[in-house]
Amino acid sequence: MSLVKTASLTELTDITTLVARKDSVTRAMILPFADFTPLLSDLLRMHYKPGGRLLSAGHFLPDVELAADRAGVATKEVLGESPFVGDIQRTLDAIESDKELVYIANPNRVTGADYSLDDLKKLAQAVPNGAVIVDEYYFEFYGISAAPLLEMFPNVIILRSFTAAFGIQSAEAGYVLSNPWVISRMEQEMQGRPISKTVRRTIMQTIVNQELVNRRLHEVHEESLRLATGLSGLGVQSKITATDFLLMRVNDPKEFGNALAANKIYINNLDGYPELDHYVRYRIQSPLSNDKFLDTIKKMPSRHYKMASVDRRMVRSRRPAEQPAPKRTSVLGDATTANRPSRFRTEKPDLTKTS
Repeated sequence: MSLVKTASLTELTDITTLVARKDSVTRAMILPFADFTPLLSDLLRMHYKPGGRLLSAGHFLPDVELAADRAGVATKEVLGESPFVGDIQRTLDAIESDKELVYIANPNRVTGADYSLDDLKKLAQAVPNGAVIVDEYYFEFYGISAAPLLEMFPNVIILRSFTAAFGIQSAEAGYVLSNPWVISRMEQEMQGRPISKTVRRTIMQTIVNQELVNRRLHEVHEESLRLATGLSGLGVQSKITATDFLLMRVNDPKEFGNALAANKIYINNLDGYPELDHYVRYRIQSPLSNDKFLDTIKKMPSRHYKMASVDRRMVRSRRPAEQPAPKRTSVLGDATTANRPSRFRTEKPDLTKTS
């Protein structure tokens, strides 16, 4: 039986050197990893203190809950008035101890809700004996980072992806960005989690292809605008996010998804998530694939997607620094794979009937 070849310390040093140069930090503040869930589980075990919990500012990813379960850490999902706008005050109000662990995806990887640097700072101040884990999976799309807080708050830990900006869904390679003391401890924890040479090659290709990243980010932005316009013309409610996905609110998520799947177009059904009844998420593809997506919707019965009401909860699609106070507008949703268990369901949002 052949063994998977792993990257040497020298090869990983090459990665950390390039990342340090790109992010203007020291190599001692960086730790590459191959898989998100095991890495997060290690982080939670390392920082957990008896009596603490893992609070999520916004919707949890199933992978985060899995990591917490493996680490034996209790979880609590803290949602705001609107799932599409970060509500840091509710998370602060939910903190019961200064040793709590807080997970915050910025933007949120389910809804695209975002948080400002000041929001992140308030969290770090609230749990000096705990940790704030900031998931910056969509950093290249959003641009706001917790990195300026690293020198002031040793309890801030940033997780980033090497592959998200390229739309590579088959790999979860990324890196931790934090205080050198945290990185040193994580290196010890991860001795049994080496990075394969195959993953290392993928990582290196993403680091040195910034021009390709820029082109993809531009295309995703332009396609998001084009799709939202096209969906609106068909009567489909949609919402642009600072990520690579578009949210849609449809009348029958199951039938809507089945009609798309019949044409080998796949979405995520968010209908089982709290406060996201009728929502689905579509990941932005190439212009040709997006045309096929629109054409398929045109051919399906309108009862699959047309709603008799508008979701008037607050929406924010741009960076906090660029956006005035959130306005109440209609939202056009996004899709996920499978419904979450019923224990995640909450009261339905207040929807206003329209003609």
